[in-house]
Amino acid sequence: MKLLKSGYEKIWVPVLGRILMYFSSLIEGKKISEKPSYKFDEDKFDFK
Repeated sequence: MKLLKSGYEKIWVPVLGRILMYFSSLIEGKKISEKPSYKFDEDKFDFK
């Protein structure tokens, strides 16, 4: 289970996030000024 979580956080989210950032800039017609953050802090979210 830890392998899946690690792969999701370190590979899937950054790759998919960059792809979505690229497409959203095409759709909106302007370049995105703020870089997205791919950090997962479990303390920030309440997963209960």
